[in-house]
Amino acid sequence: MKTYKVTIVPEAEAQIRKYLAYLLLVKQSEQAYNAVKEDYHETIDALSTIAGSIGDPPQQKLRDRGLKKMLFQRHQYVMLFYVDGEEAIVTKIFHTSEDYLNKLD
Repeated sequence: MKTYKVTIVPEAEAQIRKYLAYLLLVKQSEQAYNAVKEDYHETIDALSTIAGSIGDPPQQKLRDRGLKKMLFQRHQYVMLFYVDGEEAIVTKIFHTSEDYLNKLD
């Protein structure tokens, strides 16, 4: 089975840290924090095996930028990434309730 090295760019790392901090500090839910953190790591693991088989997204704005998307397994977050050879590069992470398409510019 082909695997991809998953790289999270600093901006995407900052985004997931922001969401996790919100759950822990604002919502004061260690359970939610741990659940989303675990889901994040599981989604990265899954991306490492399926990145090349994920088709182009329906959103033209993502296709124009060469981006694909992968939803977290159990929570409402989305990773935007592109594949470069043997590497899947995660460039952004958003909560699905955000208007993330308009935040790409």
